[in-house]
Amino acid sequence: MFNYDIFINELDELLEDQEMELEVRDLTPGIHKYAFKWVKAHVSVNPDTYPQKLLIRFGRGQAYEKAYSIQVSGEINKIPEKYL
Repeated sequence: MFNYDIFINELDELLEDQEMELEVRDLTPGIHKYAFKWVKAHVSVNPDTYPQKLLIRFGRGQAYEKAYSIQVSGEINKIPEKYL
């Protein structure tokens, strides 16, 4: 079962084992399922490196056949404070 998914154009956009800012979609069941979030996270090609699973999707929604793993270290608020 996947915890997050991400839409990318190429696999090269994901830098392995480096902290990156990513826009992911939360797949946790519940009221906030499919909510997009900006997060700081580490990603690995090995599905067992980090505790959560990441589904890779390409531009038109095609799912990549291999699971990645992800560890989210925190959420990022990209909305300017005057609009909160």
